[in-house]
Formats: sequence, structure tokens, C-alpha cells
Amino acid sequence: MLQQNILDQLKQFIETVSNGHSNPQLLTKPSLIKVALGFLDELPATRDIVFDYFGILADIGVQLYVSPEMVDQKTGMPVSQMKQGGNRQQQMRAEEYESFNMVKTSLQNLVWKGPPAWSPLIANWSLELVAKLSDKYTQRRMTITASCNYWLECSAMHGLLTLINSCFRKLSNAEAESCVETMLNAFHRYPMTFDWIVARLGGCFPNKIIMQILQCGMKRFVEDYRCHLDSEAGILDYMTSCHEQQLSAAFHEMLKDGLAPKKSLDVVIVPFLMITTNYSDAILQCLVNVFIDMFTEDMCEAIVQKAPLWLSNKMFADMQPSLNNAVLRLNQHGAKLLLMVSRMAEKYVWCQDFLDTSMQELEQWVLNMRNFPLLVDLAFEETKYMLWKSCLSTNVLEQQTAVRLLLVVSSQHPHIYYQTISELLRKSYAEHPSTIGALMRLLGGQSGVVNFPNIAKGFKMVLEDITLQEQVNNRLPVEPGTPTEAYNTFYNLNILTKMQKKNHFPHVKPQLLTQSLNECLSKIIQILDCTIQKLVLRMDKDASVRSAEKFRLQQVSNNNNNGYSNDGIKRAKLDLNLDDDFKDAARMRLAHQIVDLLNNIEAGARTNVLRTPLVLKLAVLSVKYFFVGLTEQTVIRRAAAAHRAYALLQRQCTARKIGRTVCLRELVESALFYHGHLLGQLEEYELDELRIPEHELLILQNLHTNSGTNSNRSVLHSGIIGRGLRPVLPTNERSCDAEKQALYLKALNACCTDLDKPNNVEGYSLVSLTLVELVSTDVMYNGLPFPDEEFTRVTMERDMQIRRAFITSPVLWAVLGLIATHRPALCYSSVLLRALCATCLHHWRGKNVNKFQPTAANDELMLCTKKLLQLLAMSQLIPPPLANLHTIIEHFEAPEIALLLRECIWNYLKDHVPSPALFHVDNNGLHWRNTSQVKVAPQYVDTLRQLMQKKLNKLGPHYHQMFIMTDLHVANPNPAIPAAISTATTVD
Repeated sequence: MLQQNILDQLKQFIETVSNGHSNPQLLTKPSLIKVALGFLDELPATRDIVFDYFGILADIGVQLYVSPEMVDQKTGMPVSQMKQGGNRQQQMRAEEYESFNMVKTSLQNLVWKGPPAWSPLIANWSLELVAKLSDKYTQRRMTITASCNYWLECSAMHGLLTLINSCFRKLSNAEAESCVETMLNAFHRYPMTFDWIVARLGGCFPNKIIMQILQCGMKRFVEDYRCHLDSEAGILDYMTSCHEQQLSAAFHEMLKDGLAPKKSLDVVIVPFLMITTNYSDAILQCLVNVFIDMFTEDMCEAIVQKAPLWLSNKMFADMQPSLNNAVLRLNQHGAKLLLMVSRMAEKYVWCQDFLDTSMQELEQWVLNMRNFPLLVDLAFEETKYMLWKSCLSTNVLEQQTAVRLLLVVSSQHPHIYYQTISELLRKSYAEHPSTIGALMRLLGGQSGVVNFPNIAKGFKMVLEDITLQEQVNNRLPVEPGTPTEAYNTFYNLNILTKMQKKNHFPHVKPQLLTQSLNECLSKIIQILDCTIQKLVLRMDKDASVRSAEKFRLQQVSNNNNNGYSNDGIKRAKLDLNLDDDFKDAARMRLAHQIVDLLNNIEAGARTNVLRTPLVLKLAVLSVKYFFVGLTEQTVIRRAAAAHRAYALLQRQCTARKIGRTVCLRELVESALFYHGHLLGQLEEYELDELRIPEHELLILQNLHTNSGTNSNRSVLHSGIIGRGLRPVLPTNERSCDAEKQALYLKALNACCTDLDKPNNVEGYSLVSLTLVELVSTDVMYNGLPFPDEEFTRVTMERDMQIRRAFITSPVLWAVLGLIATHRPALCYSSVLLRALCATCLHHWRGKNVNKFQPTAANDELMLCTKKLLQLLAMSQLIPPPLANLHTIIEHFEAPEIALLLRECIWNYLKDHVPSPALFHVDNNGLHWRNTSQVKVAPQYVDTLRQLMQKKLNKLGPHYHQMFIMTDLHVANPNPAIPAAISTATTVD
């Protein structure tokens, strides 16, 4: 009875299915579907009929999916998503559309819970059905991704793919091979519509599917090289997102066979792969990654040898434009590939052609402001460092390729441009000078690009990094003699600025480099400040150690001669740290380079607008650099450093008065108080060197009563009772370095010289006033007139201190000599001349105690007197014959010298005040006094005349020249002969 019931159901089922093609609602009834599902268990022989029925249900679902009536006209959403909000007709047909879901659920349970034999059966049936439905209802050609998105929205299609996926998981290896073959056969029959199914299901067997698809495509390519490989490329492209590793392995195997062909079909591999890359960027990227991993230098020869075989394919022979475009489609290893080609470009012409075409197209895309994947690769940190390394290559093509790539990415990422400038500036190009061409080309920028980054920000970045390095001691071990990054930076900047001055820098706009560096002037000055300060500290430290050692030895000598013992004094040891010496030498070289750069960019010139604090700081550092330069070991180095400082000082002083004031004051003040030891200044004994306890210092006990400018001075210099004599250096050690003093005077002259007004003496007058301010310790009695000789007793202590300043700082004589040659600047130092004259006068009077003691020619008093008379003669403050007194003064006795100084010099200067009003300005702007045309009053010269008459045997020629010839010249002036200004030798 049960059997008869089943047969009746089967008969009714067959009739319903046979007559229901015109009525889909009859076929999609749930009761009929349940009956069909029951036949699979109870009547296995009806399996084919049942699966055909299931195919009809799937066809109905797909047909409804593509039907316009089941799509919302506003949203385009299918009926499966319009079930709740669709119209009445759509809601009625929604059950038909989703009828296959019941089949899918039952078959899926059968696969997971039923016998294993169901899995391959259902899988093959599903594959065939999906292939037929996709081919039947595909209305237009779509990409694989679009096809997947479109068909997976269909309930029937989605159910079939779910069934196939479930079956694949239950298959054995043999069954899986059979299913893969079935899928590929379907792909061969429907290559245009089945590709998305292969791509979607290929993830179940990635290795097999990928290799089979590649082999299939290659066979088609061999049969017809004009064939389109859209389907094969689409499948591979779709699978790349999840199975790139398997695709790379397949490419690796194929490239090995293609580059070393053993079979006839292997010759086609490389052309086929290159053709395939035109269809997909993902395939191209994967192939390039594999090629770069495989590439070796030996592979180049293999490529050249096999190229004729590949070129036999007509399509591959015309692929070069597409290959050039391929580089721009890479978002990884694109830059690396171009650099590899650039290294081979010198050897292979085709590499150079490929490189030129690719770079031109790349730059054209940048000019057109088009975006492309290669920009992503160029912006990677790893790529950036690789390009920086290639910029330093000796291979010109590689170097220029790297620079062009950096310029391309800089148009979109300005920070890379600034970082690259900073990186290349800090490199050394000493070994390979040609490599600096990369830096030059980089600074030129990308021509034609709107709003390309400015080089000034790159300079600021590197200068900020160097500032941090100089401020913080570098603890990393560095080989001695290795140039620092700071030195390399300024050395390279100097090279670039010099080349721009010589018009050898065509890549950069005129004056752009100089203007950009002037914008960074504050950073440059900050680095110079840090460097100079360290050099000055080391210089002062060395000077104090040498001075302490020298005085210690002299003190021991003095105390031993007087019975004193200094056993408690220990010898100060000089710290000879070689590392510090190397660092100081490096800092000195860096300072030279910075000053050279300041001169090359004309820092501080009138055309550059600078803030006042920056002007003052630059002026102070310029003077400090000059004194640091005097510590160089050789004459040539000292002269070179001094000439750098001259150019810097002169430019600042000419441009701004405040700059001249600061420079001159710093020069004079440093020479007198801070760095006088460089100019022959005698070291004075420091209080701490006497090792006196602080509570015993008399100056501290009397601070409550002492006040004024002389509160910390004393005229008693012999020593301290109980401590021994104050050490005094021997006369032979009071040497004055003529070379350094000459450099110092040239520095003063550079500050005072006005290029616009050559005869302007304003600067020298400023030096004269500064000397009075720094040397004279009193603010009173600093006027120009000479008072009565008796009044000198009031200012005696101050005069002695001024005289002592000239003794301890011999450079003062040289400075006054320079001032004296630029009349009337010396008039403003009248108080110094008065103090010197007064002290000499009193000291010569003191010589009366020892009337018969001869005066040595090199006696300090005699030398001081002669120098004073020379200054007065050179500055025309005394007329002839007094102007020649310095040549004969040493032939007189002490009382006679005192008499001459009082009656001739002091009285003349008292009656003729040293004032600029005494001088006249000629047509050339020169100040001078025509003293040769005016006879000097007898009271000023009679004393000299009488004393010389007593010594005519020695002074006869001088007497004739000073009196006889002078009187004749005044009595009979010759208008044809201009009045000669008396000349004098330079002050020692």
C-alpha cells in the first residue's frame, strides 16, 4: 500500500512538472518541493528527474531576478529585498523567487549529514547548473567583481554557490580533481560568463585553479596571439586579493621555465605573462614582485640572449609603450625597478630607452596633476631611503633617476622634498665630487609644477637638526678626522653658493639660493654662536692654565731668592685630552665654513633686512670668530681666518651704524680684557693663585667703605706680606706678537673703512672714544685740553693706571698709531695722551735721584716717551721741529728730557688744545694742518734749540734739518712745492 502511494505521488509529480512550465506558481508550491525532496530518500532512481525539477526552480528564481518587474524602479533593488516594501505583484511573486532556498537547505543537510557519495554528485550538478544559468541570463559583459556582486544578490545563484562550497569541503582528492576538471570544462564552454564562478570558487583549490587558468590562457595565446585574455586575467586578478602567495609561486615557476626554456612552449611564457599584465594591475604587481626577488646580475645576460626568441612573437615586439606605462601602475617596487634599469642603462640601449620613456611619461602625469599608483610606492619610508642612497651613486643615470623620482613625489608630498634636501646636504662628497650633482638638480625643483615646495624650508630643517647636534654632545663613537654632518652641510652650501655666483648653477633661479639662506640666517647664526662659544671656552681655559703655570714658576723663583718656601703649591697639569683636541679642531673647521657661507650670501648687507637683535648677535660673533681665528697653528690659517672676518666685519659696519659701533667696541674690549693674551698682553696675577683665604682679603673687609670706579683697584703691586712678592714676568717674556697685532689692526681698519666715503674718519673717532671709555677709569677730567702741569697731581693715580694699561696691553700703542694716521681721530684720546705725558714727565723727574745712571735705549720709560712723541708727530698735534723730537730724545739726559716734555710738549699742547678744529679739510676730504708754513713760537722750541746746540757734535745734522731748513722754508715759501706733511715711522 505504501509502495502504491509513492508511485501515485511520483505520477502526479511528473504530470505537475510536465504541465507546469506555463504556470511557475504551480511548480514553486512548498508541497511539491517537499514531495520531490522525499523522492531522494525513498526513490533513488528518480534522482535525475528530481534534480531536473530543482534546476527548473533555480531557473525560475534567476528569471525573476533579472526580470524588470521584480526590480524597484527607484532603488534598483531586487525582489528579495523588496518583500516587505514592494507592490502587491512583487509580494506575490517573492515566494516563487525564494522557492529554491528550501531546496538549498535540504541539499546542504544531505551533504553534511548524508552519505559521502552525495557530495560529488551535488557538486557536479550545481556547477553545470550555475554555468548554464549564468550563460543564459547574462545580458552584458561585466568584470568579475561586478559579476560576483550582481549574481550573489540572486537567491538561487547564491544558494547554488553555497552548495558547491559545502560539497568541496567534503570531497576527497580524487573527487576534487574531478570537480576541478568539471569546472574548467565549463569554463572552456562558457569562457565569457563562467569566469566569475571560477574566480569565486577558485579559493577552494587556489594552486590548481591558478595553474590551470595560466595554462589555459597560454594555450589560447599560442593558438592566436591576438586573442583576448580578459577572462583568464579577470580570474587571476580576483584571486590575487586572497591568494597572492599561490599566484606568486605559480609566476615563479613559469618565469624559471621562461628564462631557461627547455620545451617549445616555454618560449611563449614571458610574452604571455607580459600580455597578461596589461589586463590587471594586481597581476602586474605580483609578477614584478616575483621578478625582483629572482633578479640577479647574471639574469641580464639571459634576458638579452632570449630576447630574439620573444621578439618572434609579433604582439610582444610592439609592447614597449605598454611596458612603459606599466611602471606607473605599480604601487610597490616601482622605484626599485626603475633604479635597477638605470644601473643597466649604460650597458644596454633598450634599458636607457625604457627609462627615458618611463620617466617622461611619469613627469607628464605629474604636470597634468594626475594620480597614479607609483606615487604610493615613492611615498614609502623604505623607498625614500633607497632613493637617498641612489642619489649618492657614482652612476650618473642612477643618480639622476633617483632625483627625478624624488622630485615627482615631492610635488604631492612636500615633506619628502625638505627631508631629501636635509639628507643630501649632510653627506660628504669629498671622495666623489660628481655626486653633488644630485643635490644641485634637487634644488632646481620640478619645472612646470605649480606651487612646488620652496627650498628654504629644507634648509631650515637641516639647520635645526644641526643645531640640536651641536648643542648636545654626540656620545656615539666617531673616528677621529671624520667630518661631522654640520661641517658637510656648510661645506656643501658653500660650494653651491660659489657656483651660483659664477653662474655655474643653471638649475636654480638667480639669487634664489642666496635669498633662501638669508631667510635662514637666524638658524645659521645660532649654530655659529654654539660653535664659537665652545671654542672661546676652550681657548680661555688653555690660556688660564698656561698663565697659571708660568706665574707659578716665576713665583717659586722669586720666593726662593727671598727665603720663602712654596712646598704646598702643586703643579697644575694641562689636560691633554686628544678627543677634546679633535673636537675643537672639528669645531674650528666648522666655524670657518659657517663664516665663509655668511660671506658668500653677503649676510648683514644693506640689502638684507635684519632685526636689531640679530644684527647685534652677528656683530658680536664676528669679533669672537676673529679672536678664535688667531689661535690657529700656522700663519696661513690665521691669515685666512682673519680675512674671512674682515669681509664679514666690513660688510656689517658699512651697512649699519649700530653694527659698526658694536663691532668696534667688541674688538677693543676683547683685546683689553678678554683675549689680550693673543695680542701680547702681560698676564696679571689672579687672586686665587695666591691661595689667600677669602676672609683675609682686605678688599672684602673694606667693601662697606670703598665705592666708585676705582674701588677694586690698587696702586700697590709688589705683593702681600707673608705671601711673598707678586711674580713679575722677565723682560724677555714681554713679547708682542707683531703678526697678530697686524691682523688685529686690519680688523679695526675693516670696521672703520667706509666704502661709500673713503676719507670718512667717523669709525676711527669711535675707536678713540671707546679707548677713553675703557682705559680711563674716571668719568671726570676726560676733556680735550691739557691743564697746567701742577694739576696732574690731582689725576696722578688715574694717570698711573692708564700708563699701566699701556704696559700690560702693548696693543694699545698700535691702536693709537692706527688712529693717529687718520686725523683728527686721535684728538678724542687726548686724556690718554695727557696721562702718558704726565707719567713720563714725573718719572723722568724722578731720575734726578740717580743723575749719573745712564738710561738704556730699551728702557720702558724711554720707549714710552718715544712712542708718545711718535703719536703726536703722526697725528700733527705738534708741529716741526717738535715733530722730530722722537728721533733724538734718547741722546738727552733724564733732567733734559723732563725739561723738554714740560716746556716744549706739555706747554704747546696746553696752549694749542688737541681739537678737530685745528684741522682743515681739503678738496679730497682729508684732514690736515699746514704747520710747515707757520713759525712756531720761540717759547716752545727755544729750550730744544739750546739743548741741541750743546750736543752739536751728535745732533748737528738733526739740528740743521729741524731748525735751519725749517726757518728757510718758512721765510722763503715756494708755491710750486706743496707744503709737505711731516712723516714719521710706524709705532712699534
